[in-house]
Amino acid sequence: MSQSSLTFHFAHANGFPAASYNTLFSYLPDHFQRLHVSMFGHDDALPVNGNWRNQVKELINHVERENRDERGVFAVGHSFGAVISYMAACEAPHLFRGVIMLDPPLVVGPMSHFFRFAKKTPLINKLTPAKLAETRNTRWPANTDLDAYFHGKALFRNMDKRCVRDYVKSVIHHQGDEARLGFKADVEAALFRNVPHNLGRYKGKLSCPALLVTGKQSQVCKPTMYTRLMKQNAITHTSLEGGHMFPLEHPENVANLISTTLSKWNAR
Repeated sequence: MSQSSLTFHFAHANGFPAASYNTLFSYLPDHFQRLHVSMFGHDDALPVNGNWRNQVKELINHVERENRDERGVFAVGHSFGAVISYMAACEAPHLFRGVIMLDPPLVVGPMSHFFRFAKKTPLINKLTPAKLAETRNTRWPANTDLDAYFHGKALFRNMDKRCVRDYVKSVIHHQGDEARLGFKADVEAALFRNVPHNLGRYKGKLSCPALLVTGKQSQVCKPTMYTRLMKQNAITHTSLEGGHMFPLEHPENVANLISTTLSKWNAR
């Protein structure tokens, strides 16, 4: 492995397989070596559980198994993937050289007590998109134009069309005369229902550089939450144009930020 090369692990947003980000990945330098779990939460040995404990374990296990860079890896994650990347870097500091969090859904401070209670009641379905995930359409006629179908949905409306295509390619499986969703709806719903309320336990545990990036129009990662997280560990903050899904809305801009940040950290 050349001196300028580096390895990073990318963790996807809930419901979006890692290959949904292929357009973003295409803008990264050739010497960036990528590791990723294709779809978190689908390993029968590590089912979704409280505070995403098994998904953090899934990430750490994957890095331990696949990494060939003795210096360790950088962790990059979006939304759900940003949170488990942060927790993994805190729990296994010997594996990680830095972490970039792209619009993580954070539950910290007094809100953590509220979520701890809500997760025991149907209220969690109103606080998160869990119910929408559970009842979403998962089958279509094989000849359906799914690029157009998803691009018409609010979550996808501002996405780069190439990223919508990447998503469809990565998540749709054809069986006979049907197109089926490959990311299990019950897994997606379970991940939403188990958003961690225990991030306070990681205070002072992060030993690598960290950057938190929010979308300027995001309604998910709010200042009241990320400023609290930044007080718990040494984390810097910046923002980019776009909403919560800004890595798939502006893939080139996000790739440039990842490339610049990781190259700077790698040179230290």
